[in-house]
Amino acid sequence: MESSYLKIVILYCIKELQGQRTIYSILHLLNGKKSSQTIQDAHLFQLTRLFKTFGQLTRSELEQLAAEMENANWIGQDENGHFELRVNGEKYLQSALLEYPIPSSLNGWKYHTSTGVLWERISLLVQVISHLNYNHAKYLPIQRKRNVLSWLKDFLKTSGADRNELGILLNKELQHCLGSLSDINPAVLTLRLTGYNHIGLTAVQAAKQLGVGQDYYHHQFLGVLHYMLDCIKHSPSQYPLLGKLVSGSEDSVPLTFSTKKTYSLLDEGFGLDEIARIRNLKKSTIEDHVVEVALNMSSFDITPYVANARQKSILEAANSSKSRQLKQIRKLVPEADYFEIRLVLAKFGEEER
Repeated sequence: MESSYLKIVILYCIKELQGQRTIYSILHLLNGKKSSQTIQDAHLFQLTRLFKTFGQLTRSELEQLAAEMENANWIGQDENGHFELRVNGEKYLQSALLEYPIPSSLNGWKYHTSTGVLWERISLLVQVISHLNYNHAKYLPIQRKRNVLSWLKDFLKTSGADRNELGILLNKELQHCLGSLSDINPAVLTLRLTGYNHIGLTAVQAAKQLGVGQDYYHHQFLGVLHYMLDCIKHSPSQYPLLGKLVSGSEDSVPLTFSTKKTYSLLDEGFGLDEIARIRNLKKSTIEDHVVEVALNMSSFDITPYVANARQKSILEAANSSKSRQLKQIRKLVPEADYFEIRLVLAKFGEEER
């Protein structure tokens, strides 16, 4: 069944959300909605790697999948309309993840702005180098976007390598990177590449040839690209050519538009109440923005909002609690409010878990 892997992903999200969110929070996560709530949920419940990995999933499709899983007694709703995993769903998820594991290299939050750029550029570059090697100049480029074509021209001028050597160097870097990819077949990527007298497969064709569903193939394809981005990020000296493929594609601080406005006022020294008044927003909304800043900026100091002693108490409570439920943590630290708890978890939560 084509939707089976997507159901696995949804079940996994439901498990991690611990009955604290509606099914639509999963839709926003998989779609990559740039809202403070979605971004905070992704980090709080350790779901950042799934961020924007199913951008085309619709509300009606998700509702249909949820209804099917509810009918199968895999999930059930509580009095708030929040889904929780049933025993049957837990058993199915455990066995399904053994057969169809979510790629370990998948990291949607970290690389969602770079993934498309890398694929557009590498697919075009491989095609162009292949035709250059055969001295064949008449062909239709696999990518048609003006900015991608413009990037290629600049790349060929500034690569620092002879055009006859480019293919050898690029192949060497790709083999070095993909050679250590353990849980995904590199053919997930290479089957899609176009060259001289060779047309790359579509995603549908590649999935069929590899004998996997389209949804599972999609996550594996993203997983390969994210793995390459990780290689480039952590060992740039080993991948000089691949590094040029992603140069300029990263968001330095991927804050939402409204949060950027709040951060600018924070930077000027305004307090939360003042910013709420200036921006004509609820204080709770400004607090959401502060949490988002803490999630994305490692240098952001939260001590003006949460004293060091309380930060320590919240972290100790989070580590001793069996869940990430804010109310459970607050029971252990009743003097802390929910904003303080969310802020500490945003700043330190993922590294402490």
